[in-house]
Amino acid sequence: MPPLEKSQTLAVAAVGPEHVSSDKFLLQQKQQKQQQQKQQQLVASVSKSRLRRRRAAKPSAELAENVGVDGRPIQRLSDKKNLVLNTRNPCIIFMAKNELSLCLAFMAIVHGCYWAGYEWPELWIRMQHKTNVADNGNSVDGDRYVRGVHDFKFVFYWIVQLIATRSILLHHLLPGVPKLLGIKSDRKSRRFCEMTWGMLYITASWCIGTKIWAASPYYMNTQNLYANYPDDHIVMPYGLKWYYLVQTAFWLSNVYTIHVEERRKDHFEMMAHHVTTITLVLLSYTFHFTRFGHTFMLVMDFPDIFLYTAKMLRYLNFDMLPNVFFGVFSVSWVITKHYLCLKMMISIWTQGTSLVPYEKRFPDYPNSYASVPIVAALWAFLLVLQIILIYWFTHILKVLHRVLIKGEEAQDTRSDDEDEEAAEEEKGGSEESEGSDDTAVSVGSSSSTLSPSPIDNADK
Repeated sequence: MPPLEKSQTLAVAAVGPEHVSSDKFLLQQKQQKQQQQKQQQLVASVSKSRLRRRRAAKPSAELAENVGVDGRPIQRLSDKKNLVLNTRNPCIIFMAKNELSLCLAFMAIVHGCYWAGYEWPELWIRMQHKTNVADNGNSVDGDRYVRGVHDFKFVFYWIVQLIATRSILLHHLLPGVPKLLGIKSDRKSRRFCEMTWGMLYITASWCIGTKIWAASPYYMNTQNLYANYPDDHIVMPYGLKWYYLVQTAFWLSNVYTIHVEERRKDHFEMMAHHVTTITLVLLSYTFHFTRFGHTFMLVMDFPDIFLYTAKMLRYLNFDMLPNVFFGVFSVSWVITKHYLCLKMMISIWTQGTSLVPYEKRFPDYPNSYASVPIVAALWAFLLVLQIILIYWFTHILKVLHRVLIKGEEAQDTRSDDEDEEAAEEEKGGSEESEGSDDTAVSVGSSSSTLSPSPIDNADK
């Protein structure tokens, strides 16, 4: 018996430490899981409390507010189901609620005074600073204009007109179209109307700009963008100045409209794009590089036509056509926004000063801004714009990878969450009541949009 007891004791002693270490390991795992559960519960409670505070802190009784799954507030004016705000700024909220009334009132006052015989409204309605400089064969028509202090009035009047036109289309004329085409979701209907407005404006402006460009001496000729600078650049044909000022008004109006649309993940990138574009337009207009700016805007706007079309077809639940248009958009994006854009950046850096004689350079020649520091300033903003475009291009590549490699549909990886909306549709829930991000395919677009992005929110 004693030898047997000794062997049993040795056996227990041999396996004892292993059992002890295993128990400690299991205890540590259990403690870690408990800590993780506590952290998750804490995060969930904080999120719920924030959600309750956001829903309770409504700016007014007329403002219905939802909060998206990402924590951002989604505000909707109760009397305009297709208007979503992403700001609490009281001025923008007031403008959004009364934008059409305010715009029509301003236009009625201007035109009423004009018909009554007052002279000041003409400064707002018509372009000013017409000159009697000889045509010299470089003008598309007989009227020649120079820039002047009254141009901002014409630009402001066109900002009002564009906001009014957008409001009429989005809130009065177009809302019934998506329902006729089978779109039942309020969010998809709103986005469809926004894309229709963008497509109509970009297509019209690009066609008008191309017609002006085709009749100009710098058509398909980069050297003529700077030839005889600044003498032939101080004066502008009527069409060129009109196009430039209206495009300036459009980009300035986008600074407002970006706040009366549902906030997207690349909101700050889109705002930076708009500010950079506006700065480039104003600097090129001030420095008499309007020929370069005109051509550059045409190059940047062209892909957005296919972008908006792809997004509209996407909301109409087409399967193949959105992917086809997105493919055309992707190819045109690379050609225009990268290849041609970089080519024009090289052009203004090399030819912008070398083709201008030294005696006609800044500051020795009147109205001349041809100098390395000024061109470098323009080039810096062009570089910032190119960086933003490269950022958006990475999202285009992600969409192309999903479509070509994985065989999925073209969906946005940058601006909206289509998975959340699809989940809501499966549950039978309303997108508006749930406050989820909308279905989309988009990549930042230059007009959207540069604009304003991959298929759904470009948004240019």
